[in-house]
Amino acid sequence: MSKSAVRAQRFVMGTLLLIAMVLIGTGHDWGKYIVYFIIFMLYLSAFTGFCPSDAVFERLFGKRQSV
Repeated sequence: MSKSAVRAQRFVMGTLLLIAMVLIGTGHDWGKYIVYFIIFMLYLSAFTGFCPSDAVFERLFGKRQSV
């Protein structure tokens, strides 16, 4: 992935985690499910080498170009 795609992906994940923490802090159960989803996606990527968000961000930003 390109550097801008990685940065965008990290920004989205950080934002989702921030939203989850706010929801958990205010007593909503949705926050837990967002965290569970992120954990599931991290394990899916670790075990299979495939992460759907990688494919989406590669399409949006283009694949890494060789130097």
